[in-house]
Amino acid sequence: MTVNDAYLFLEKIAPFKYQDSYDNSGFLIGDKNAEVKKICLALDITLDVIKEAEIKGANLIISHHPVIFKAISGVKAKTAVYELVQNDINAICAHTNIDVTHLSDIMLDLLGFSKDGREVIEVISPDGAGFGKAVDLPEAVSPEELAKKCKKAFKTPVVRYCDGRKPIMRVGVCTGAGGGAFELAVQKSCDAFITGEVKHSLFIQAKDSGITLIDAGHFHTENFFCDFLLKKFAADFPNLTVFIAETGTDFCKYIF
Repeated sequence: MTVNDAYLFLEKIAPFKYQDSYDNSGFLIGDKNAEVKKICLALDITLDVIKEAEIKGANLIISHHPVIFKAISGVKAKTAVYELVQNDINAICAHTNIDVTHLSDIMLDLLGFSKDGREVIEVISPDGAGFGKAVDLPEAVSPEELAKKCKKAFKTPVVRYCDGRKPIMRVGVCTGAGGGAFELAVQKSCDAFITGEVKHSLFIQAKDSGITLIDAGHFHTENFFCDFLLKKFAADFPNLTVFIAETGTDFCKYIF
């Protein structure tokens, strides 16, 4: 397998045409013709992840968040881009394209909600693809019950939520910093909206609107990206060594 083969495999799973206009997904660093030795999967390409890939002999890192997001004016030592180039490690990032095609569905799967009747919240493509998913529940749950379910499903140490003060029969989800889809979720009659990063002003809006809003953490509502790709590569390339970076952890600390 070459790096380009890995890119084309990702293109098949989550076409890069679905990435948002602000995004920078795709093949970002390296040589597309290089033979892949091992693949390291991570949510973010940090210096620790690069060091782990180097030690374990991986020359391709596939991440969710782009290692180059905005235009850079220079490449300096002790930065991720510099270390990747110095160590001949290639980088492919699958960000909003895989948000659109898979991650919201995985959120609902982890919560144990029905696969039937799911509706895209923010349509961005003529074929109906888009950000977030909404689904009806078979029976009502309370805001507190849903918050607890999120804590368990996403393995997050803490959940912030605004209590909508009414039973929840319809839930919307959007991975990562998905607060921008909140109003669209409300328009689609969601009683609750779950995402990974919420501004204070949005909590106020949710409270005044009587909608339960749950912030389950950016890292924790997207880190399952790695498990998803690990299974995909294992199914199609059983002889290829693919591993999830042990150093790709939530480095934030919490006081309870």
